[in-house]
Amino acid sequence: MTKHATRGTLGHKEIRQLKEVYDRARAVQAKYSESHIASRAAKTLIDAFEAENDPEDTEVDPQWLSRAAPRGNA
Repeated sequence: MTKHATRGTLGHKEIRQLKEVYDRARAVQAKYSESHIASRAAKTLIDAFEAENDPEDTEVDPQWLSRAAPRGNA
């Protein structure tokens, strides 16, 4: 997880925060059954952290947020 984060422009504080999110997601996944909604959300986070990044795919589409359909106020 940290290997991917250090390639960018993240500082030590941000890397620590991301590591904490990753560690807590692992703990949630271990605590709950695979069918539990918290475990499924944790798996999604873990998969995002562990995904291989393609160096060619570094450009971010600026319109992605406007296409999102958020629900709730998390």
